[in-house]
Amino acid sequence: MFYFWVFHQPVRRPVCEVIPMQRDLAPLDFSHRTLTLSAGLRGPAGEDDLPIPAADSALLEALDQPRLLLFWGAHTPTRTLLTALSAFAARGRRLRVFDGGNRFDGYFVARLLRRLTPDPQAALLRIRLSRAFTCFQLSELIENAPASEEPLFLLELLATFYDESIPLRDSERLLATTITHLKRLAAVGPVIVGAREPQTLVKERWALLDRLQAAADTIWMLRAPDEERSLQLRLFE
Repeated sequence: MFYFWVFHQPVRRPVCEVIPMQRDLAPLDFSHRTLTLSAGLRGPAGEDDLPIPAADSALLEALDQPRLLLFWGAHTPTRTLLTALSAFAARGRRLRVFDGGNRFDGYFVARLLRRLTPDPQAALLRIRLSRAFTCFQLSELIENAPASEEPLFLLELLATFYDESIPLRDSERLLATTITHLKRLAAVGPVIVGAREPQTLVKERWALLDRLQAAADTIWMLRAPDEERSLQLRLFE
């Protein structure tokens, strides 16, 4: 289970509002970028809890809007995005997935779909997957994508842009072009992006995440409750 930290300004170290998952939904107010989510769904014995946004119609409606939405955190939010796209596919929506970090987990998606729909095979056929292994391939994939009302999910958008073999100025220039096309696509249909913080050795590439945050219409920062408790303990040491 996750807590979603929703902040009001797309800056690196924002003041956050902690919004726990709960069953009762408050009205959604996107002028303040706040959202309350439902609790997760427990799997069979021995499996982890899985966050199932399909149980939360308000969340899917929030995601199914023509805007650029960003999920980010210290770790990749890929499973959150895979869960959301599985819920869309289970409800009959066709969608596109661009994988920039080789993070698409077909087994995880198939396992979710078996819980969400009586016909998981049909739901899988609604998911069109494209993979890119360099920032140049990913940028070209996005640039050539036609605008569509179908949801577009981007897994690990910045992973290849963090590659130190690519000069930072080239990554910044390429990301600026990529964001222009993301905004073009988001003007017609939902574009849902996942990204993580840069690792220690590439901290100078924070500027790339900052630029993506500034471009997004709605932003969620994801953090597990255990991480927050650990942070609080360190503050009192």
